[in-house]
Amino acid sequence: MRARPILVLLCLLLAEASTRTQSAPAPYSDSTVLPHTQAYARARELVELFDKGDAAAFEAYARTAFAGPFLDALPMAEHRAAFLDFWRDNGPLQVHGARSYDPPRPDTAATLVVWSTWLEAWRAIVLEVDGDGKIARLQFSQARRPSDLPKAEALTDAQVAERVAGFVDRLAARDAFSGTVLLAKEGRVLLTKAIGIANRDFDVPVTLDTKFNLGSMNKMMTAVACMQLVEQGKLALDDPVAKYLGEDWLPKVDKSKVEVRHLLTHTSGLGSYFTAEFDRSSRALYRTVDDWKPLVRDETLAFEPGTRWQYSNTGMLIAGAVVEKASGTDYYSYIRAHVTGPAGMTNTDCYETDQANRKLAVGYDKEVGADGAVIWRNNLYLHVVRGGPAGGGYSTVEDLFRFDQALRAQKLVQRGSLDQLWRTYPELSSNGYGLGFFVEQSPVGAIVGHSGGFNGISAVLSMYLDAGYTIAVMCNLGGGAATIVEGKARELIASGR
Repeated sequence: MRARPILVLLCLLLAEASTRTQSAPAPYSDSTVLPHTQAYARARELVELFDKGDAAAFEAYARTAFAGPFLDALPMAEHRAAFLDFWRDNGPLQVHGARSYDPPRPDTAATLVVWSTWLEAWRAIVLEVDGDGKIARLQFSQARRPSDLPKAEALTDAQVAERVAGFVDRLAARDAFSGTVLLAKEGRVLLTKAIGIANRDFDVPVTLDTKFNLGSMNKMMTAVACMQLVEQGKLALDDPVAKYLGEDWLPKVDKSKVEVRHLLTHTSGLGSYFTAEFDRSSRALYRTVDDWKPLVRDETLAFEPGTRWQYSNTGMLIAGAVVEKASGTDYYSYIRAHVTGPAGMTNTDCYETDQANRKLAVGYDKEVGADGAVIWRNNLYLHVVRGGPAGGGYSTVEDLFRFDQALRAQKLVQRGSLDQLWRTYPELSSNGYGLGFFVEQSPVGAIVGHSGGFNGISAVLSMYLDAGYTIAVMCNLGGGAATIVEGKARELIASGR
């Protein structure tokens, strides 16, 4: 699904970069003594502002310390909102030191390593100043554990589960998480947790069987469906889309150039159906795969298929249309009969949200007004009425664990198909993505899975293929699941013994 609109990306460029998309870093070292440069002086000033959480003080600072183009990129109200978002997520920052690189970076650049006390994670403030010493670029990113710290203690599985649970409690106490968590190893559940509010209008609490929106995680199921059809001889990964779809789909695209594998690896050159037209449309218009045709009728290819990687909701939508043609049944019926059904996922479906559905969580974003008052905005008028091949369905963490176990046990597809789903495709310029699954290497081996995000939606499934762990987190607040899975659980799992 469409990523949650984050003012930070436009205003402060606070890019929460995942390790799966980062390039190899340059050699570095950490220092507790900060260089005496204008860039590092600015970085320390920002730390002091973030520690106070005073939006008025930040606004006054931005007017004098930000370079003109950077300041004028957005209205001050949005700069201010981004500051408050960041402060609310991270809390006070503890400075560890400067990160130096080989070869050295210019004095106009600074990388300040800090400890986020609320996220309990290492972060880096990266900025550049112009010739007048004003901030021209600012980024807040994940940071590697400083090399001068003692090696992290080895944890037992029970300790990993206990610390994940404690972190979830601390996030929830600050209204930074509302949802469910499941942690397992080798098929044995170590932790389940439900906390927060599923519906704030009626104060309905979250329970373990609350159904949360999956966001883009439906892409995994679409890819599994395609591989099942490949195993049945009804589909081939190198088939051109033109073999299955007529001119009523993507009339401006040469569909003979786009192969099924391009759709599943996000290398097709297609974009996203979340357009201005979608924003203006009634969500009730889009309930079947065919209903989305008008939103993609004007799409063209951004590049030659297989030459670049570009995340594409339209590509996965088209993959769903291919599933329908190859299987002879509608997408939703196919997924129920051949994916969620065999996996025992009884609480997973693309529910139509304008109908009565039991235990669906409502998504929310927390806003802080200029007066400091908290406003909870739901996503009911922003999101789709019914999800589909690219995302928007609903599930529970227990069902996601069943999906994980069914895949590992080869109940849905054979070993050879799993190998194709869970490998990268550098020959197609897909270096961190397989077929419908993100794929990355960590200190404890390969991790595959997917995340999902939108306003009021955050969900992650991470399957540790070598270490045996599974973690599923679903949240009805934007960003909450990623904070737990990628910001905390990954570090704890890497410390397991």
